[in-house]
Amino acid sequence: MLMASCKDKEVVPPPPPPPVENPAPAPAPAPQVESSSSTTTTTTTTAAPSDADGTSVSIGKDGVSVKSKNGEDNGNVTVTRKEVTIQKNNKQ
Repeated sequence: MLMASCKDKEVVPPPPPPPVENPAPAPAPAPQVESSSSTTTTTTTTAAPSDADGTSVSIGKDGVSVKSKNGEDNGNVTVTRKEVTIQKNNKQ
């Protein structure tokens, strides 16, 4: 004779993870602000945009252009298949 049991197996939950060794510190308290009746006015001025100093190189199907700026001195060299142009502008 054969006997069978339909009893559910007991599921064992996994063990809990170990505690964290270095927990995050408590949040810092909010800064205390002294109340005063003074008024501060800030004025911001911006200069007109100007070309920055430096060198730029442009390469295209028509040729190569190298532009250089150092303060008031400007230089431009353009090379194409038909011509070479060199411009130097010194402002003193």
